Amino acid sequence: MDWDDLRYVLAVSNAGSLAEAAKRLAVDKATVSRRVGALETTLDVRLFDRLPAGYRLTPHGERVVAAVADIDRVVASLEADLSEARGDSGGVVYVTVPQFFASQVLFGSLAAFRAAHPKIELVINASSSVLDIAHREAEVGLRNVRPDQRSVTVRRLGFLGSAMYASRAYLSAHGRPRTSQALALHELVGWDRAFTFVEHFAWVGETGAQIAVRVNDAAVLADAVAAGAGIGVLPCILGDERKGLVALSEFGRSRDAIHAVAPGELRRSARVRAVLDLLDQVWKKSAKRLEG
Repeated sequence: MDWDDLRYVLAVSNAGSLAEAAKRLAVDKATVSRRVGALETTLDVRLFDRLPAGYRLTPHGERVVAAVADIDRVVASLEADLSEARGDSGGVVYVTVPQFFASQVLFGSLAAFRAAHPKIELVINASSSVLDIAHREAEVGLRNVRPDQRSVTVRRLGFLGSAMYASRAYLSAHGRPRTSQALALHELVGWDRAFTFVEHFAWVGETGAQIAVRVNDAAVLADAVAAGAGIGVLPCILGDERKGLVALSEFGRSRDAIHAVAPGELRRSARVRAVLDLLDQVWKKSAKRLEG
């Protein structure tokens, strides 16, 4: 068995498709397919079911990935230890943060960060997709729920405020709801799987109000609300700073703790600690905007 083939199996398992795995490994799809196929031939078992929606692990594949994930963590820990022993302060750090946080908070501090850490290269996934930090889909990320895995290190950054917003044009046309009963007569803008992921406002999705539009990103959600598509729950930094939006103060605001997380084996890595410090600093600098 070629041990290097195991990396390809783990990448496909984490990514769910050949194309995404190839992107993360910086190779082409054919290489990924060939290496996975070669390992399946060597082991004489099928590791993935090839489905229209992507690659799904078979029971044999699950056993292989469970073992490989442990190996990956051990190797990463060894790399971090050796890097620390050498005094390395550079390298690539893969970061996952929401798009609104990247564009409105983080990017303004990157020039100073680069000046202080010229050997660190940041690869930023600015989206609402939740990557698995424990399985190294990213090395640093933001979470609005404190992870309970022992395999990750967690640092609380501060709080993110959220509220319900509507555009002035929408309120002019449909009136301003002031009770949950009145809200049931309005149209909502929500996420693809739920009205909102903010627990304080989860009740809104149960009022019977029609969800007119569903999106998969907070910044796009703000665009839809600003365009008059309906009422939505937004981070205060988006709703308060967007011209033409009105906070529906009758329904209050939420205040949710936000944590920066990283794989536990990288807690001693100088480059990862530098990025955690960066997120901590920029959050504190913009705390009032973020908390609303």
